[in-house]
Amino acid sequence: MRYGIRLVGLVAAVGLFTGADLLACGDKFLVAGRGTRYQRPKSARAASVLIYANPSSGLPTAVGSVPVESVLRRQGHRSATAETLQQLTALLAGGRYDVILAASTAVAAVENLLAGPDAPVVVAVRAPLKERPLLEAIDKAVEQHDRNARRVQARS
Repeated sequence: MRYGIRLVGLVAAVGLFTGADLLACGDKFLVAGRGTRYQRPKSARAASVLIYANPSSGLPTAVGSVPVESVLRRQGHRSATAETLQQLTALLAGGRYDVILAASTAVAAVENLLAGPDAPVVVAVRAPLKERPLLEAIDKAVEQHDRNARRVQARS
């Protein structure tokens, strides 16, 4: 009789300790803290973004509706801003950037400054600027920059 009570007690204790892990197929989504996340994930790799905001190019007016630097910072990217070609060349000479945001009218002038296999990818920004398409364009440009860098490493 005592043996039976001990056996039932042991089975009950084991059942209590393992009961939380025995969940049915969809029950894991009902547990607090394990829900499905629908937010846009942060970029797999943080990028260095250079914003060429020449007042004559129209980019500052297109960017006015979206706080680009705070959006980039929130997604884990680093950013710097240049307003003249001299500032842009100084920043390019002093640092390594993955993406350059420039107005579509200034893309040719920016691409003339870039040379070499490790050159950043230029993304043309058009008005009206929206946050989601901008982030998607930056993510695609980062992927392209990384593909270009892998090709250069494979050749050498």
